[in-house]
Amino acid sequence: RNAIPADCDGTLVDTMGGFYVADKQTCEEFDMTMSKKQFYDLAGVPIRRIFEILAEEQGKTPDLDAMAARCKELADEIMSQGPELIHPVVAIARDAKAKGLPIAVASSGVKPTVTGHLRGHGILDLFNAVVTCEDVKHGKPAPDLYLLAAEKLGVDPKRCTAYEDAELGMQSAKAAGMAVVDVRLLDGYPTDEYKNTDV
Repeated sequence: RNAIPADCDGTLVDTMGGFYVADKQTCEEFDMTMSKKQFYDLAGVPIRRIFEILAEEQGKTPDLDAMAARCKELADEIMSQGPELIHPVVAIARDAKAKGLPIAVASSGVKPTVTGHLRGHGILDLFNAVVTCEDVKHGKPAPDLYLLAAEKLGVDPKRCTAYEDAELGMQSAKAAGMAVVDVRLLDGYPTDEYKNTDV
């Protein structure tokens, strides 16, 4: 296997806690609710679609664009100091780069946020390509993001090992024919929060 596409949020950068606070507060401001379990179950789905799913479940009809914009504003504020890197995964990316393996980011996030976090930590140049939700018609769990990442790297998806922290992301990479590493099981992964989702 000779290429590595990796997710960003919760895989390379520890943004999940900040995003949960932003998502939850946005829901409350729009008279909706979001539990920690819902947040982790929907991890990997583009944010506007998450709000759409919750609104349908809760019988609400909010302005989804306004919700997405407000959530981005809150998340930027919460993470203005910059989220921490997830060191065991970044170490794998650095090692791959040193060996000359092509590496990409395949993220459900929006490009300015994803590239901003990676650039802020000085690791954007590790990656040969950055693919985000704007680049594909169907987000995770559809395989599109990972297939496009492989295409941009010029590598057969079957020769890729994807790094992911979310169930839907793993489904996406597997559907693209890739091997998958669940980064939550790596030594030094920053949180086991995902296991405590009955809150």
